[in-house]
Amino acid sequence: MNQNWLLENLNYAKGLIDENALPNCLIITGNKSIGKNDLADEISKYYLDRNSKLLLSDNSNYKLIKAEADSKVIKVDQIRDLLDKIYLKSDKRVICIQDAEKLNINSANSLLKIIEEPPLGTKFIITTSKISSIIPTILSRSTVLKCANPHKNDVNTYLNSLDSVDIDNYYVLSNLNSNDVSSSTYKDKFSLINDFFYGIEDVISSSDNIINFSKKFSVYNIEQILNMLLFVIISFQKAKILNNNTKFYKENDNIIKQFNTEKLNFIYDKLIDIKKNIDIIQNNETILFSICLHFKKLSKAA
Repeated sequence: MNQNWLLENLNYAKGLIDENALPNCLIITGNKSIGKNDLADEISKYYLDRNSKLLLSDNSNYKLIKAEADSKVIKVDQIRDLLDKIYLKSDKRVICIQDAEKLNINSANSLLKIIEEPPLGTKFIITTSKISSIIPTILSRSTVLKCANPHKNDVNTYLNSLDSVDIDNYYVLSNLNSNDVSSSTYKDKFSLINDFFYGIEDVISSSDNIINFSKKFSVYNIEQILNMLLFVIISFQKAKILNNNTKFYKENDNIIKQFNTEKLNFIYDKLIDIKKNIDIIQNNETILFSICLHFKKLSKAA
């Protein structure tokens, strides 16, 4: 497990499993985006005797429940659907509820009924960043595992273990502003986004055209590029608002350094709109073309 700050939690849960003492419901709680879901995966694999390289989704004895893409809550029908399958015979089964603060009162009460008398060998692993949102009757039937925040000396180790930066892990990435992170980490982990900005600048200066630019970057995960752009913009906004030239701001010299707060807010809102419509557009070149036009428009604006 790459998140060293969660190893103590993982080892504790493994100890419970080894002693056949894992509770019917384990609630993993802590700040947002510190690796709670990864910890839940590791505990699930250990309980199910799964090789760490195998995907949990390939195991019929593992079920993940989370809010659907078009919903802000975990619906009661998702829990009721679980009831139809949970009593199928199995020696071991894990039901993982992700971001359980999204359970509404009906889905929470429906879940409680299963947790009270689960089938033999069935374990519930719940993750939440808001423990106060879990109804008391579920809490009283669960063991709570509180996750620590990563220390600054964890940051380089964690980032260097990744092939690319996991942009959704905002808590860890927030430490990229720290002087504890090496300059080489910035260059290695953000090489794609730096190349992207160089391409944007070439288009704006008319040394390249938008079509060539769009084709070049269309081979990458477009959502990853959008998330990277949003993270850089947020970091630059923060530096400007606080009047604090963070290390991240200094190490990344690109076109948006010329943008004032108003322009940064504008491009951020446009990128959010594009991200929301990725599934509708479904064409990377079209999305990149649109992004480039927005940057070109802003660079020419007074």
